[in-house]
Amino acid sequence: MKQECKLSSVRAMWMAVLIVVPMLAVTRGWPAAVFVVMVGVLIQIGYVRNFRHVSQWLGFGSVDDVRPAHHATSANAIPHVTLYTAIGCPFCPLVRQRLHDLQQELWFAFDERDVTFRPAKLRDCGIRSVPAIEVDGRFLVGNATSDALVTFLTGGALKAAS
Repeated sequence: MKQECKLSSVRAMWMAVLIVVPMLAVTRGWPAAVFVVMVGVLIQIGYVRNFRHVSQWLGFGSVDDVRPAHHATSANAIPHVTLYTAIGCPFCPLVRQRLHDLQQELWFAFDERDVTFRPAKLRDCGIRSVPAIEVDGRFLVGNATSDALVTFLTGGALKAAS
């Protein structure tokens, strides 16, 4: 199973919330609807925060990081990096943290854009999943180790040198 979140699944989850909460409010009352939303939010936060511990049980395999074997320097010019994320995707925080760690070593500009409710930018590029990393019009989609991120960010220049 690929280590990525389909934008259609993320949007379907949010649409279900928009349908279920009003239905609960009408049938069971607003306190029940608020309670279900609060429990759902807590479950989602717990799922995302503990995903690395349950990913193998869910069929996604390991999401452990693999650090690059080289010692990166700021001499390599890496252009602006954009990370596209969606609320509820358990892979997005993993990639975000890895990019932040690499930013300290490789000195690149970093921007994050949430596309949960605005997927048009990715859809126009033919991308249907997050996390997605964009560098100079090139995209890397899905969970990536630090080693894979360095290779992608540098265009393989650091890998060839090591």
